[in-house]
Amino acid sequence: MTTYKELFGKYVQNYSSDPTSTDAEGQIWYNSTSGTFKTALGSYGVWASGGNMNTARGFLGGAGTQTAAIGFGGDTGGTYTNVSESYNGSSWTNTPSLNTSRTALGGNGTQTAALAAGGVDNGGTRITSTEKWNGTSWTNNPTGLNTARNNNAMAGIQTAALCFGGSDGTAPVASVESFNGTTWTNTTSLPSAREGAGGAGTQTSALSFGGYNAGALTTTSLWNGSAWTAGGNLNTARWEIGSANAGTQTAALAFGGTTPGATAATESYNGTSWTTTTSLAAARRYPGGAGIQSSALAFGGGPVTTATEEWTQSVIVPVAGSWSSGGNMNTARFISGGSSGTQTAAIVGGGGSPSSTSFNSSESYNGTSWTSAPNINTARYYMASAISGTQTASLIFGGTPDGTALVGATESYNGSSWTTLPATMNTARRTFSGAGVQTAALGFGGTTDSVTALTTTESYNGTSWTSVNSMNTAKEGGASAGLQTAALSFIGNTRSGSPGYTNATESWNGTSWTTLPATMNTTRAYGGGTGSQTAAVAFGGYTGTARTGATELWNGTSWTNSANSMATANYRMNSYGTQALALTSGGDTSSSSTEEWTGPYSTLNYKTLTTS
Repeated sequence: MTTYKELFGKYVQNYSSDPTSTDAEGQIWYNSTSGTFKTALGSYGVWASGGNMNTARGFLGGAGTQTAAIGFGGDTGGTYTNVSESYNGSSWTNTPSLNTSRTALGGNGTQTAALAAGGVDNGGTRITSTEKWNGTSWTNNPTGLNTARNNNAMAGIQTAALCFGGSDGTAPVASVESFNGTTWTNTTSLPSAREGAGGAGTQTSALSFGGYNAGALTTTSLWNGSAWTAGGNLNTARWEIGSANAGTQTAALAFGGTTPGATAATESYNGTSWTTTTSLAAARRYPGGAGIQSSALAFGGGPVTTATEEWTQSVIVPVAGSWSSGGNMNTARFISGGSSGTQTAAIVGGGGSPSSTSFNSSESYNGTSWTSAPNINTARYYMASAISGTQTASLIFGGTPDGTALVGATESYNGSSWTTLPATMNTARRTFSGAGVQTAALGFGGTTDSVTALTTTESYNGTSWTSVNSMNTAKEGGASAGLQTAALSFIGNTRSGSPGYTNATESWNGTSWTTLPATMNTTRAYGGGTGSQTAAVAFGGYTGTARTGATELWNGTSWTNSANSMATANYRMNSYGTQALALTSGGDTSSSSTEEWTGPYSTLNYKTLTTS
């Protein structure tokens, strides 16, 4: 008997923690901490957006691989088409059309040797027509299917294909036909009639899954070249299924379909059972399919769409960012103060109560709990801070002591005490944003009267404040990230309407502000934010009608919604940290609460081995 050492060249290793290198894929080790044998499998899959098709349609045929596919025929929304397109892994290109316009047809093969069979023509007639693609043109095969049908599944290649199931226009059929590159021959029928099933495998080792016969089916049938036997059932009963039609009988992928509503469900098959995995981004019926279980393509589908999604299976598992509870503050701060630092070493000074009473108290956070720190010198709230500063080198500036009066005072913190600096801001203001560090800061936006928003920007060099180029959009209640020479401004209240909130993003290069093409997904004001100009996180805020906990990530180009929002929708809170490890405390709702953000990361697809 072959031993593990003979296979991998070394004995099973003993680790106190699981290895993190992708080299661990397929290896077996003993985790001494958990007392279990484990491995890392390349079986985790995710869908990602691909290039859109040129013609929106559903119920189309498909063939090929993820990077070399062809889609043909289909329903464009009441009219059946003969349009054919090829995919190169990033974009679709129109190719010569089918000879017969049709929908709900079967397809298989490769991008340069595909097969189209059956379907419904524009007259509503089920057809037997078979066409072959040679990479340049479609040619009618002299003979067609023996049974005219649509919603038929296919397996194999152009010169050795299998067609099974479908509908003859009155009922589902069990008929199976084999193609040798020239003619179709009837062979052993499916165990039961079905239409709209998925198909994969070869002419002599095929798989039929799902389908419809008086209802959605979970049925899986295995073909060995002469007979059909039962396989493991799908978890989601459905028909009009998309499939990786170049997959195998022991490694298949099913996606989309009708339950009777459109579904995005995706399942993988290991030859014995189906496992539910990551869903398509959008539910769709009868999408075109291509590829294999580990690298597949879904395109088109109903509702009629041009959308393409690419499936990739890997040992690496992406983990969405998430919020968790931290220790409560000693002083509830209903209105934000000035904040700096990291998730495990933060400082906040000032803030206000629900009755707009300002505080001069200060607190520091060690990643677990808050501890009282020396008071700031001027009690106030709605001030700004050098958001990239540290717990022992913080800077706060501006704000209001009572909601009416304004201060331009600047204070610095050295880890032991707060010092009022000689420099005051040129424009005293409130509800504005800050960026930078203790000796190189930026203040921008805000309001002086709660009626008019400002574009005014000031820069601090460690000694004095200097007015610099203004923002493009006047706003108060904004959020920020970054440094004095590379800052980011997002969300806010423009005071130009009701509520006048904005989703615009502006970047600062040390000289001027630029309005970026990318806007946030949730328009809001008075939310939190932190990070850098190219890697920021935004969270919470007020939409004009309700608090939100929505969290978005900025990659330097665009904003992406996080799958996980704050545990408690909140606004007017303090912000600290980075995109990967952020912190928020206080705010309008649970004003003493703290939430800790852990950004998205990747891990290996670990599996614990058992004897079952």
